[in-house]
Amino acid sequence: MNPELELGCQWYMALKYHMEDALIENNINPKYATMCPPIAFFSKKYYNDINELNHDKTYDFCFIGSIKTNYQARQWIIDFAKNNFTSKSIFINTDKDPTWKLLGDFDFSNSGLGFCPKDMPDNQSKKVQYRLVKDNIDYFEKMCKSKFVLCPAGDAPWSFRFYEVLMCKSIPIVESYHHTYRTNVEANINYKYVLYKNFNSNKYIEYEKYVAENTLLFETYHLFKESFIKNRSRLK
Repeated sequence: MNPELELGCQWYMALKYHMEDALIENNINPKYATMCPPIAFFSKKYYNDINELNHDKTYDFCFIGSIKTNYQARQWIIDFAKNNFTSKSIFINTDKDPTWKLLGDFDFSNSGLGFCPKDMPDNQSKKVQYRLVKDNIDYFEKMCKSKFVLCPAGDAPWSFRFYEVLMCKSIPIVESYHHTYRTNVEANINYKYVLYKNFNSNKYIEYEKYVAENTLLFETYHLFKESFIKNRSRLK
């Protein structure tokens, strides 16, 4: 079944760009790439580029992104940051809002860091949507060096950041289980994450075990395996 019809999935160009690279890397015609595949696919090179960054967990929490994208769905991250972020946390509202009031010494929103893709004139281009690792080192390295990364919903219940956090070997903090997948196929992947309302009761989670399990799941489902290459109908 077409996932766009199955879940009312919104198209997202970044998914297509990454899938094209994954297909080309495996000598498969990129025409199979789609803006809403049943599973998000990434090239091994892209995954390895992130894997080679510094992963020393020097930050406890991190959020880098837009607030205005969906303010109602992202209000919880402001409250969570006020209650849980510390001097060892990173918070950056990329809206460049001159009226934004800093949430604490962890808030670097007025430092000119980061950008909101929607504000870019070529916001659907590969240059903006793809997020080349070498051109976004600060963004990826801050997540790689964070134990937990907030992953709020955006225009849709899911967030592309969720995949990035898995690649950064950090644990996603989300509002709802329904924000951890795009399609029914991904809903059946047992990712490890933390619900923000339950965070205090998860102080003693098996952190290293969670990261290891998420890494295995990502490598199993989001990087092409021989079985996917042989059965190309699953790419549609």
